[in-house]
Amino acid sequence: MRRAASFFLRVILSAGIFIYVITATGSVSEGPFLLRFWASFSAVIGKFASIPFSVLISSVALYVIVLLSATLRWQILLTDRGFGVSYKNTFKYVLIGQLFNNVMPSTLGGDIVKAYYIHRDTLGSKKTAVFTIFMDRVIGSLATLLVIFAGAVYLQAKEPSLQILVYAFIAAAAVGAAAMIILDEKYLEKLKFYRKLPGGHPMRKLHYAFFYYKKGGRKAFFQALAVSLFIQVCAISMSYIIMSSFLQKPLSYWHFVCIIPVANIVQGLPISFAGWGVGEAAYTVLFKMIAVTSEVAVGTSVSVKLIILLVALVSGLPVYIGNKKNEIIQSDS
Repeated sequence: MRRAASFFLRVILSAGIFIYVITATGSVSEGPFLLRFWASFSAVIGKFASIPFSVLISSVALYVIVLLSATLRWQILLTDRGFGVSYKNTFKYVLIGQLFNNVMPSTLGGDIVKAYYIHRDTLGSKKTAVFTIFMDRVIGSLATLLVIFAGAVYLQAKEPSLQILVYAFIAAAAVGAAAMIILDEKYLEKLKFYRKLPGGHPMRKLHYAFFYYKKGGRKAFFQALAVSLFIQVCAISMSYIIMSSFLQKPLSYWHFVCIIPVANIVQGLPISFAGWGVGEAAYTVLFKMIAVTSEVAVGTSVSVKLIILLVALVSGLPVYIGNKKNEIIQSDS
């Protein structure tokens, strides 16, 4: 009941924010609210319909590359921990996860679905296999922050206000480095409460699993980080070419390097359904800083989401239906 209530609350919140943002960004300012919303919504859909075919195909291709790269990143982490999951099966998990993230009316997130499959189908430590999903998210988040930092460093000469972001990132990096040193096991062992913990204690297991990438899994960590940076470039490029087609004028790619990752962080917060509503609001506020109209910003956000929905339906739904009765069985030796 709690999960169902949470789900419906997120749907209602998403719908409310989405309707408000769409209506507020429209050119119709008079008349009944629903008529104003419909006029504004039609204009946004018209934006999507106006995307040149070449841009649409390029955007779809970029998102497919994102999915293929995300599969590679996760498989790097799985292989490093000794799990012989084929790329094909890993890709199936990713597609179904994307389907649940963006399409399915479920209280289950895509990561939970992926965790179910990897927990069921892998041999060896189930907890370690599931933990790779967490590390996959952590590395992806780190790549997002690095991209934002790179964009802020490049643009700070033109936008002095971005210097605050640069200093904040440097401070956060220093705190993170200090935490990595202080929380190292050789220092924790000096603490009385930690020494008393048995070898199989969850805290010790979690600590070992996380700090494994500081030593034994360092190569896999940096390989996954490199893939994550490539994913960021593809995601940014997707929004860039769509918005450029709307404005039909050159835009600074580095502005997108700063804005798109921040917008993705905002719409990734678990307060709405697949980021609907929240994402459009984020695009409106962030792109206003570079004089992009709300209509174009919202049109870009909605277009990106519709393309993601299209790919999730076409690729993930057949995989999910095909494995509904006879679910994915790992055939790797």
